[in-house]
Amino acid sequence: MMTPNVTPGQSERSSGYYGWKVLFGAAIGLAFSPGPVSLVLVGALAPSLGEKFGWGMGQVMFSLTLLNLGSVIAAPLAGRLLDKIGARALLFSSLIMLAISVVGWGVWADTLTKFYAVAILYGVATIGAQSLTYNKLLTTWFDENRGIALGVASSGLGLGYTFLPLLVGFGIEHYGAVGASIFLALMIIVFPLAINVLVAHPRPVAIDEVKVLDEGEGRSDDLSSLHIGLTLREAASTPAFWCLAASIFLVSVIATGIVPQFRALGRDLQYSPEAIATVASVFGFATLGGRLLVGWLFDRFFAPRVTFIFFVLAAIGYALAAFCVINGSNWPVLTVAVILMGLGFGAESDLVGYLASRYFGIRHFGAIYGCLLSIFILGAAAGPFMYGVMRDQTGGYGPVLLGCAVAGLAAAFILLLLPRFPEPADLLRKSSRQ
Repeated sequence: MMTPNVTPGQSERSSGYYGWKVLFGAAIGLAFSPGPVSLVLVGALAPSLGEKFGWGMGQVMFSLTLLNLGSVIAAPLAGRLLDKIGARALLFSSLIMLAISVVGWGVWADTLTKFYAVAILYGVATIGAQSLTYNKLLTTWFDENRGIALGVASSGLGLGYTFLPLLVGFGIEHYGAVGASIFLALMIIVFPLAINVLVAHPRPVAIDEVKVLDEGEGRSDDLSSLHIGLTLREAASTPAFWCLAASIFLVSVIATGIVPQFRALGRDLQYSPEAIATVASVFGFATLGGRLLVGWLFDRFFAPRVTFIFFVLAAIGYALAAFCVINGSNWPVLTVAVILMGLGFGAESDLVGYLASRYFGIRHFGAIYGCLLSIFILGAAAGPFMYGVMRDQTGGYGPVLLGCAVAGLAAAFILLLLPRFPEPADLLRKSSRQ
């Protein structure tokens, strides 16, 4: 494997710092990551599958539930595997399986059983192409700029949700549903896979750094970021782990759950299709801006306090949206509400990887982040179902949005329970017991 040429002591702020190439690959990879690819592709294929095989929309969308359940199971296992075999092996194999699964949906899945089987395979086998692997790479390359690096990388998700519908739409228009899946698979090979083969290298470790670790003589910044860290068992025994997990779950439920509801919410408010699309776009741009802004703030202020502010703003946004639903349409207020909700969702995207690396270290980052990612995905799977059931039971979105405002506040105040970040020496003492 080619080792990147890294100048010892080179600043992260240097334009020639190799970590920026890793960041570029991560942003491209997350734009083509399993989340946006599955949501866009399944949504685009659903009408043609209904016409061809007579499947209902609910039957097609159930594949996404199975996909998420597969990812919930696979994420902790993939995290442990990441720590053992390294990022490149897991990332490249997952991207190849992503391309195969995409083709399988369009070409092979001509019965619901096959369609669901591909969805489960997709959820399990592509987990290494999610943020898990990219964040592991970035946390080793960036320390003082870790927040903005994770924010820029996660903004790739927003780019994916922006251009993938155009890409898939082009494929369906010119090549049909089957051709579109093959076309998208080729794009996955050409862009995220090929680019990351070239740039996605872990940070090399100098010989003297390894010697310091082995002999237990002092420590360095490089040593603390690459070699020190708690095991999953040790991390799970800390209050910080469970505070972070609880906050992540609550915001995942309310933030990912609202995304599929925009069309139905707009119809309830008697908005035109164009107005509904505008609401969804405003949410997307606010999420993208939130990721970049929060990442920048993380590098300058205590991250849990920053996130607390953004989660409170999101809770206010849900309360304003409930006001619009209960009291009738109010376009300016709804626009402000959607912006605040998007900013909160953007904050959560940066939160998991950043706080996991700061509280628990890098050494077993994959196993710890994999478990937290599993909790996030579980919330993402439960969110749309919760919104739908509560809307059916109450006859509108007002009560569920009020409940989301309360959940957002709870997620925010949970973060206030988090302690200061441990010093590298504290993590070294704890991890040295292994």
